[in-house]
Amino acid sequence: MSETIRLLLLEDDPADARLVQHMLRRIQRASFAVEVTGRLSQATKRLAEGEFDVVLADLSLPDSSGLKTLTALTEAAPHLPVVVLTGNDDDGQAIEALKHGAQDYLVKGSGDGFMLSRVIRYAIERKATERALKEARDKAEAAARAKSVFLATVGHEVRTPLNGILGMARLLLDTSLDVKQRTFAETVVSSGELLLGLVNDILDFSRLEAEGLTLEAMAFDLLDLVDELRLLMAPRAAEKGLTLGCRFAPGVPAFVCGDPLRLRQVLLNLVGNGIKFTERGNVTVSVEPLETLPDGRIALRIAVSDTGIGIPEEARADLFTEFSQADSSITRRFGGTGLGLAICKRLVTLMGGEIGYDSIAGQGSSFWFVVALAPAEAPVTTVEKRPITVSGCRVLLVDDNPVNLAVAAGLLQRHGHVVVALEDGLSGIEAMRRGGFHLVLLDMHMPGLDGLETARRIRALGGAAATTPLWLLTANPVEQDAALWRDAGFDGCIAKPFRVEEIVRLLAREPEALPALPEPVCESVLVALPDLLADLKDLGRDSMRGLAQLFRNSSVVDLEQAKFHAAAGELDQLAPAVHRMASASASLHMVALNERCRAIETLARAGDSAALTLAQDLPDLWNRSVKTLVEMVE
Repeated sequence: MSETIRLLLLEDDPADARLVQHMLRRIQRASFAVEVTGRLSQATKRLAEGEFDVVLADLSLPDSSGLKTLTALTEAAPHLPVVVLTGNDDDGQAIEALKHGAQDYLVKGSGDGFMLSRVIRYAIERKATERALKEARDKAEAAARAKSVFLATVGHEVRTPLNGILGMARLLLDTSLDVKQRTFAETVVSSGELLLGLVNDILDFSRLEAEGLTLEAMAFDLLDLVDELRLLMAPRAAEKGLTLGCRFAPGVPAFVCGDPLRLRQVLLNLVGNGIKFTERGNVTVSVEPLETLPDGRIALRIAVSDTGIGIPEEARADLFTEFSQADSSITRRFGGTGLGLAICKRLVTLMGGEIGYDSIAGQGSSFWFVVALAPAEAPVTTVEKRPITVSGCRVLLVDDNPVNLAVAAGLLQRHGHVVVALEDGLSGIEAMRRGGFHLVLLDMHMPGLDGLETARRIRALGGAAATTPLWLLTANPVEQDAALWRDAGFDGCIAKPFRVEEIVRLLAREPEALPALPEPVCESVLVALPDLLADLKDLGRDSMRGLAQLFRNSSVVDLEQAKFHAAAGELDQLAPAVHRMASASASLHMVALNERCRAIETLARAGDSAALTLAQDLPDLWNRSVKTLVEMVE
């Protein structure tokens, strides 16, 4: 604001206008440059053209009256303070004027020049303060958005290599290792899982802090959710010699409507804490109904009780505070960010519930939360639960990252499943056109067609492709994207790094007698990772690098011969060329290339021209197979 206050006076009565100007000229502590206009249309035009510090306005004008005048002024110059000066001594209108943005409301003849000057100066200062606060808020919101984007990006970048680290380590644990090597591999897995937990906590808390989480409303089996959680966490409890159980009181509905993902997240956190802070005894999950509310929902009390260390009295005040644990020694002894309970509290609050605890130091704790859920009918897709023993399923896996492909394929093959691994969406669509899969897993971010567009095109194929279970794999599962991937045709989403048990459970949801599917006419996994890992262990990385280089240099000659004879239609010469490639690729576990070469050889020796068709994209398959092999042995 300049030393001279630039004031636009909106007054259609010349006598009143002269009186205001006279009063302001007599003020010695401030200087006013006053411009007078008697119509709203002229005032809004001058506000667009000139520079003013404040507007002093009568509301009753020839071309406007009442609050319409005030609204027009604040819209024309939202950055300027507007002080109303009117002959209408009406408390109701004064209140409405202040609600509509006026800084003050003065009645003509009720004060002198000094009071008018003071009101104007205070109005300018208040408006400046409001503007500064708004700018600060906008900057803070922009910073929060930038932080959320940054954390989402970092989360994706951290989860992606973690997928490779944890997946390869788990595959390594399935090979023949001595005691020391197994200890090393198990340490890699446990450390990776700890790092993943920290990343997840930080990302979840950031989204909750930015109010970026929304709740779903769907029917789900509450009893099944609790029991699956017990099965998931039981091995961790057993490692410490603990018993993990669950108990349901009479009257608990089997099916309820709510957000199963967030309910499961709260329970996982509480059960994980119970196991972490309990050295001996048991951890128990209990569910009981409290009351039926007028709207038909049932208030359920879900508790996780343990026989652990309990919580000292002096540490209880900050228990649900971010980055806080009972005392600093707990972080050193048990680890963690201190975000778990804060996340639980925010999630339960988001669900309209409350969370609390009962604890006796040295004897144990019971963390409970109460949420109101509506009883629901069983979803029509519900099938009878059965043990996860299914094998022999065919899975289509599409991901542009060779490490992700190798990890997922290796883990699923270890469970007896057949995996077709492809690196781009178009190849995945073509594979689905040929059919023959029980489950399809698509990465979200791929060059060319991303996971969403690939899913849409797969569903558009119709037939079996329209109903085959289709799941999204992503290192950045964001709730706001849920509607996008559902609309694209996905049945669900799995966050990377994933556990193979998550995918095995999806396959186990198939009917007891898996449908007989036609053999898919598409390639298998490029390189059999478990076998390659075994060779790396036995022969050493330097030797495997040498073998990979030898294969690339020698087989390129056979590839050129195969291309030449295929183009010339010379089946008798094509067969021996691909035979040499088949033998060499088998020794390096290049599954897809080996199978393609053998198929071409068999057809060529039989004089079947279909061999020429299969040979058309052999160079592309050779390139991708060699690239994957070299990356794995480096």
